[in-house]
Amino acid sequence: MAATLVLCSCGSAEETVKAPELINAVGVDMDTEEVKKMDLSGVTSFTAQVVPGIEGLSFTSSGNIEDLYVTIGDRVKKGELLATLSGASGNAKRLKEEIASMKESNADINKQSQYDIDMQGENLKNLKKQLKQAKKTMEKKSLRAQILETEENIKIAKEKLAQQKEMQTMEIRQKQADLTEAKKNSKGTKLYSTIDGEVISTTGGSGYMVQGGAVAIQVANMKEPRLRTAYVSDSKLAKASSYVAVVDGKKYEIEVEEQELTREEIEMGQYPKNTWFDFVDKNVNIEIGESATVELYTDSVKDALVVPTNAVYQNGEESYVYVVNGDAKNKVVVTTGTETDAYIQIVTGVKEGDVVYVES
Repeated sequence: MAATLVLCSCGSAEETVKAPELINAVGVDMDTEEVKKMDLSGVTSFTAQVVPGIEGLSFTSSGNIEDLYVTIGDRVKKGELLATLSGASGNAKRLKEEIASMKESNADINKQSQYDIDMQGENLKNLKKQLKQAKKTMEKKSLRAQILETEENIKIAKEKLAQQKEMQTMEIRQKQADLTEAKKNSKGTKLYSTIDGEVISTTGGSGYMVQGGAVAIQVANMKEPRLRTAYVSDSKLAKASSYVAVVDGKKYEIEVEEQELTREEIEMGQYPKNTWFDFVDKNVNIEIGESATVELYTDSVKDALVVPTNAVYQNGEESYVYVVNGDAKNKVVVTTGTETDAYIQIVTGVKEGDVVYVES
């Protein structure tokens, strides 16, 4: 339909728009209804599904997966190691092995040095014993010279051993400092489960490149049910004074998860597919997979200006109706208020008695 429509409503600017294809082109039967006033108590319902809470787990560092210890469907415990990245964790392991090897090697070297000192000590004892038994002057002189030389050798050997041990201690301390730094760096290369649950997704496998902060593994918390609905606009959520879930005939207080949308996403109409709600009582006895209803309650309004719910259309956060003015069909942007499953309060955009299209 190529007709040109003129937008005209109370307090709204005029604009020319093309006759919407959804009215006539797609073959949908349309009806009309007058805008009227009535008392309105707002309850808007949405079909929901009880789903498990999902924990997205991320490495704090980027790198390649070295070991992936879980697969989809595995049950995991809180604190369980799920995966590691290559790099810093490997350095820590290597340094730890080097320190152990150095300590073992140093112990052997020091043991041999001490053995040499002990042997020289035994030799010194024998020389002193021989000196006591010596009768000849020349023999005594030779023994005294050997004793002095041996004593000097023992002194030097002990000093060398002390310096050797000091040097070894310094080398070990440096390696331990390197190990501490490597362990610090490796914290971001190990991924632990933050909950008891079931693995529902993993990113790649051994050798796969992952970015720090990007979700690498998802774990479902089967003991913490939550609710998923189709996307509910922030404007509808803001109008509600309370949120209630109805599951198997019982009502539960719930709260909505904050929906983060950038200005660019809103301008481009890129809205999420789902809205998520959490039970206020974290110990509800509800089975995962059950069907539910989410009800948004708004305060009662006296003499509210209303139209049928199927007279209001939405494009992201924008709400609008089609007003009949003679033969013209005008798209009018409106501000909505309290809602029920049957009626929506119109705060601005139309007046009582206006005729709007209603989708049959």
